[in-house]
Amino acid sequence: MTTSSIVLLAATRLESTLLPSANLVVSGIGAVNTAHALALYLAGHPKPSLVIQTGIAGAFVPAKVDVGAVLLADTEIYGDTGVLTPDGWRPMEEIGIPLVESTASQPARFNYFPLDPALVARAQRAAGPRIARTGKFLTLSQVTGVRTLGDELFARFGALCESMEGAAAAHVCALHGVPFLEVRGVSNLVEDRDRSKWRIKEAADAAQAVVLNLIENLS
Repeated sequence: MTTSSIVLLAATRLESTLLPSANLVVSGIGAVNTAHALALYLAGHPKPSLVIQTGIAGAFVPAKVDVGAVLLADTEIYGDTGVLTPDGWRPMEEIGIPLVESTASQPARFNYFPLDPALVARAQRAAGPRIARTGKFLTLSQVTGVRTLGDELFARFGALCESMEGAAAAHVCALHGVPFLEVRGVSNLVEDRDRSKWRIKEAADAAQAVVLNLIENLS
């Protein structure tokens, strides 16, 4: 794995200001922009050895993660792709149609996109104490600005944090057979919305510092 074969992915310029410009994809916010930008890049370039997504995230209060902490994903989850039934929300298995069909090398994917555990472990070792926690990340189409709903999402999925892009990137990488990592800095807690408590730039910079470390140590 070489630096030149690692693609870096971020939703906004703010989340990528410290990153090298080579092989950097700034997608725009949200799942559709992310999927479009990454798929377009992959279609027009040699297959990379790795995609690393970085950015900010809101941490669920019951996960007990501090604002400013940097988190590493071991699984990405679509949190609002599924079926709402009288008995509550159900994942894509309720429909029975996977988002990614099974292949000889991987099972079908519905809501959950597990990352390569060996690669995640390598990244965790390389980053060391710079990574506060490793675990599940949740992707939603909206920012959760209500504490009770955030707590419900945590109870349902057990995720550390939420963003609006991660599962889309993991999805595209699964379709293209490209290894994927995701690093996010916690800009806020998922509680009743109060932007005065958010630390967006600090979280974005902290996540990028870890990504720079990974580029050096995983190359």
